Amino acid sequence: MNKKNIQIIALLAFVVIAGGVLYYGLSNNSDNDSANAERQAQKVHILKYSDYQCPACKAYIPAQEQIKREFGDMVEFEYRHFPLSGHQFAALAAYSAEAAREQGKFKEMHDMIFEYQEVWSQGDARDHFMDFAEEIGLDMEQFAADLESEEIHQRVERQRQEGIRRQVNATPTFFFNGQRLRQNPQTYDQFKSMVELYMYRS
Repeated sequence: MNKKNIQIIALLAFVVIAGGVLYYGLSNNSDNDSANAERQAQKVHILKYSDYQCPACKAYIPAQEQIKREFGDMVEFEYRHFPLSGHQFAALAAYSAEAAREQGKFKEMHDMIFEYQEVWSQGDARDHFMDFAEEIGLDMEQFAADLESEEIHQRVERQRQEGIRRQVNATPTFFFNGQRLRQNPQTYDQFKSMVELYMYRS
């Protein structure tokens, strides 16, 4: 075999080896990209069945607000009414929040009802809710009418019945991406860990 043939064979061998290395590298990168895609953060939807007169429901508000500050739009909280029969003013509180929703002020009323839970829970709840409505700038005539609206009463009751069908029997009850939590987180770190678990699930 002459020198020229040896050089040609060596060149072909190099091309074959280099091609194999390149193919392996591209294939490996593709696998890594797929794995990374699977671990990309996805939005977490948290549904909370809650009762405005329930102290435990109020206790979770700071953790919820901190989760929103930390994760922003990657976490969405949605409120569902589940007034318990043992709480005298819970249904009226839910009607008040929904009446405020009719004027685009659900969150403002929601926050005030929880903030002053210990006050209106002692009595004169309706008067307190009327005061809240005035403070957040609602049309008082419309608010009073909506408070008695059968449509709003049925809206609250539909949410409660929905909760019953989903085996909700206490408040608060959380659903993460449609899955009910068997045990509520007891600390902020537990809450955060649960959010991250669902956020990075493949």
